[in-house]
Amino acid sequence: MPLFNPRILDASIRDVMANLNDTQKADVLLHALQHFPLQGCRTSMENAVQSLLKVPNLPSADIAKALLLRAKVRLAAGYRTSAQQDLHSVLTADPENHEVKAIIQSQHLRPEMLLREPDCPPRFSVEVWREIAFYLPKRDLKSLLLVPNVLSRIASQLLFREIDLHLTAAVEDPSRVACGESIDQDLDAWHYQRSADILTRILVDPHFAGQVKSLSVYAASYDTLQPLAFQVGMLMNTLPKLLNLRTVHCSGNKELITRMLHAVHSHNPRLQRLSIVVADRSVDIEIPIFKHLSHFSMTSEGGCSTSTHAFLAKSRDSLRSLSISNPRWRFPVEAMTVRHLTQIEFNGYFSTDTQAFSEILANGHQLESLMLSGALECTPSSMFRQHRTSLPFLRHFSLTITSLHRHVTDRELCPAISEFLRERTHLRSYHLFVPPTDYRRIGFDASAWGVLPALANLRSLSITYPKDLSPALAGWLIPRSVRALSLDLSHTTTEDFMSFMNQLRTGIPPMLRYIGITNIPIRSALNVVEQGFPNVRVVSTDGGVWTVTRTEDGSLEVDQWPYRRAKYHAAEWLESLDCADAIWKGVHST
Repeated sequence: MPLFNPRILDASIRDVMANLNDTQKADVLLHALQHFPLQGCRTSMENAVQSLLKVPNLPSADIAKALLLRAKVRLAAGYRTSAQQDLHSVLTADPENHEVKAIIQSQHLRPEMLLREPDCPPRFSVEVWREIAFYLPKRDLKSLLLVPNVLSRIASQLLFREIDLHLTAAVEDPSRVACGESIDQDLDAWHYQRSADILTRILVDPHFAGQVKSLSVYAASYDTLQPLAFQVGMLMNTLPKLLNLRTVHCSGNKELITRMLHAVHSHNPRLQRLSIVVADRSVDIEIPIFKHLSHFSMTSEGGCSTSTHAFLAKSRDSLRSLSISNPRWRFPVEAMTVRHLTQIEFNGYFSTDTQAFSEILANGHQLESLMLSGALECTPSSMFRQHRTSLPFLRHFSLTITSLHRHVTDRELCPAISEFLRERTHLRSYHLFVPPTDYRRIGFDASAWGVLPALANLRSLSITYPKDLSPALAGWLIPRSVRALSLDLSHTTTEDFMSFMNQLRTGIPPMLRYIGITNIPIRSALNVVEQGFPNVRVVSTDGGVWTVTRTEDGSLEVDQWPYRRAKYHAAEWLESLDCADAIWKGVHST
């Protein structure tokens, strides 16, 4: 008996359909729909009928047939209101349609019911509500939790796709005291209870656990406090339940990170994003290989880079975004394939013989975001000039020189960077910070700001202010498209600050929503707003971050952010305050 491959029939139908015009294809589709079962095919029927109704000049008889078929499927699925609308449309075109009259009789419908307009707003499907909720910031999703509607369930599902567990006990943290927040034991106790509740829910509710896509754990130390040790034990028990986990962040000591990574590797081998912050100094962590890992970030101080570089070498084929922050490490040229990466963030040191700049500029063809920071012991200006037209897809560029070796002089560096960026009219973010004592050695002066007007689509600008630039001119050099501005005012004195602000404000872009000022004492954030930036929503200084609000009488008020908001939830709040351009579009924001 000859064998027949059903796929040959599919291919033949496809080939025949390719030679028909739209009207003929509609006839074939309409004929095929008449053989559809009424049960279990509503989505296919909806899509097919919708496509038929888009065909121009379709005969009214064919439209009536399509609507009638859809009405039958909708009735079978229980969607009576939408089915009645289809039946009404068919009767409008053909008042004597016997098939519609038979359906009305069998379904016990009265003709006047087909004409009834709904007395409430249209009811969207869960899929439509979910699609709308996808575009809402987290703060709005939290508000939807209070709505007695399907929206509250959708908001809950979207919020708990990303879970943050703060397990760190309250310790004397100088940075927290400097930010103006006192140590709150009750708040830490609240986080302990919250973490325990979430972990318990994951253990007992498989459906809830299956919705979790991202998990972040913050625990700088846990082996000295019994409550924290108990929660870490619960955490290890819950990791096997998170079957759809794709993103993991862990901030803690070596033992916690090692345990967590091995548990995730055993039960979530398809992990795509991994971020590590090592609290211990001078440690080396063995990282298991995740074959599908595309984003990797590691922050540490001291320690050996051997294990990390070995991990990068084994993951080079899958990695697309890389972030390494360790002031003692060199750029891992030998351990990575730059041509595969779209985002690079590196904070370390650039030795005399480094190949970092040449490798990135020569082979980073896919790079969209580049952030380099650290001590400079080389002279990379020649690389920027040699590869002036490289990195065609670059949209975000940042260079921070923390220090310059005493024997290094590269007066062409800043001019070379300006020429490297001048033709990049699609650049969205530009950050340039240089040490205040080494301006002349790297060629930084007012000319470094001369490139700014050419960057017509710039949205975020963070830059050191040169001492030879007039404030009255500086404001007009900033592109009108900038919405987030950060200035390093190392050379501006406190006494001259108010005069500086009054001159600068005349040229400030009108759409500016975020202002950051560093390396100068600020007595009052409100004065910064009133004297220089009346339209901003957020002010950031060395002393903290403030939200700016305008009262009913037109006066301005500022409200300082708590420490935890500034440290853990800054991106969420900036987005909700229309300051999303202040968020660096790099590895951690994708």
